[in-house]
Amino acid sequence: MKNSPTKKNSKVLLSILVPVYNEEKTLERMLDRVTSLPIDSYEVIVVNDASRDKSAIIIDAFIKKFRNPNVKIQVHTHPKNKGKGAGIQTGIKNATGEYFVIQDADLEYNPKEIPKLLEEAMRNNRPVVYGSRFLGKIEDMAGANYQANRFYNLLVRTLYRTNITDMHTCYKMVKTELIRELKMTSDGFDYAPELVSKLLKRNIEIYEIPISFKGRTKKQGKKIGYKDGVECTISLIKYRFSK
Repeated sequence: MKNSPTKKNSKVLLSILVPVYNEEKTLERMLDRVTSLPIDSYEVIVVNDASRDKSAIIIDAFIKKFRNPNVKIQVHTHPKNKGKGAGIQTGIKNATGEYFVIQDADLEYNPKEIPKLLEEAMRNNRPVVYGSRFLGKIEDMAGANYQANRFYNLLVRTLYRTNITDMHTCYKMVKTELIRELKMTSDGFDYAPELVSKLLKRNIEIYEIPISFKGRTKKQGKKIGYKDGVECTISLIKYRFSK
C-alpha cells in the first residue's frame, strides 16, 4: 500500500474475521483474495459455523498449502450452528490485531476495499470506519433488499440523529479494544443494529467511506431474509431505548 500507515511493523495491525456457513462455491477464491492484501502484518480468523457442505474440507486444504509469512491464519469450528453473530463473537475473542473487521465468504464484498478502511482509520486515528455501499457502487442488489436497507438506514438516522448511510454493511472496521468493551451479545444478523446502537449511544463517530458491492441471489446462497429484517427493526428500537 503506497504511502500507507501500514508499512513494516511487527505488530498485527488488523484481524479479519471470515464467518463461514455453507460457502463452498466461493470460499477458496475468497481465502485467496483475503490473504493477498497489501498489508504488512495481519491475521485472518476463519470461523466455520458447523457448515454442512464442503467448506471444512476447503478450509483444511487451503491451510495446508498456504505460505505467506505476513499473514497469520486461525481456524475455529462451532460444533453446532449458532449464527453469524456467534461467529463474530468467536472472532472478537481470538483477535490479536489493533483493528477488527469482517469479510463475508460469499464475495459480495471485494477484499481489496479493506486496506482503504485501514488506511483511513490509522491515518486519521478513527476508532470506527464503515464501508458504505450507498456512497459507492452497488451492482445486482435485489430490489427488496435495496429498499429494506434504505428503510433501516432511515430508521437508524431518525432514532439516533445520525447521518450514517449503510448500517448493514459487512465492512465495519472497529478498534479491537473498543469492540471488546461493547460486549456484543447478538448471535444472528441483529449484530448490525446492536453494534451501531452501542457506538452511537456512546457518541462514537461512525466514519464512512465508499465501497463497491456486487449482490447475489437466494439461489446463489443469499441467506438474509424477511425474518432477519423484522428482527433488525425490533433490535434497533430495543437498543435505542434500553440502558
